[in-house]
Amino acid sequence: MTKLTNLQRDELIEQFVEIQVDSLNTKDLVELATEYVTQSFDRLTDSEIKERIESLFDEELYEELVDNVTIEDDNKRRQHLEEIKYDREVN
Repeated sequence: MTKLTNLQRDELIEQFVEIQVDSLNTKDLVELATEYVTQSFDRLTDSEIKERIESLFDEELYEELVDNVTIEDDNKRRQHLEEIKYDREVN
């Protein structure tokens, strides 16, 4: 195996990622993005999650999501989430 410098290794990774991403369809890209964002949030504390949501959107969204995850009925929780998403698309 050829020993690469750190710069060469970084460039190899960058080139491979470009080829891999170019080969993905929209569904695969959404799945990849979802996995990446989920993993990045998994590493945050609760207060960091709150800060991130509020900085990307607003305080209302964080509170709406907290309300939503405390709904015990799965169907009602899913319906409420769809309402949250719809309200954000409309406004």
